[in-house]
Amino acid sequence: MKQRQLLVKKTVIPVVVALFLFSMFSRIFVENGAPDYFLIWLACGVPFGIGKMFTLIPIGFGISGTVGVVALNLVLGGLIGGVILIWKLAVAIWYLPLTIYRLVT
Repeated sequence: MKQRQLLVKKTVIPVVVALFLFSMFSRIFVENGAPDYFLIWLACGVPFGIGKMFTLIPIGFGISGTVGVVALNLVLGGLIGGVILIWKLAVAIWYLPLTIYRLVT
């Protein structure tokens, strides 16, 4: 039972979330008929990097400085989350055969 829960938590959920985000954003970020994979990667990484997004807190800025810092936080969160997403997908690829091996033996 515990193996199944770990399988779902480490493989199924990250892959389903990544596929959903990719399918949604690949239709939005199209330039000249071709998808812009950097923007797709950046947008898909935002949910995974949301905890790291607001590292810079806008204090003492005007409205333009606040909007700029929030935009910078979104970009940084997307970059960090993109790396985290790649790591979670790598763990899912590694964990699937490992779980099958454990269930067989």
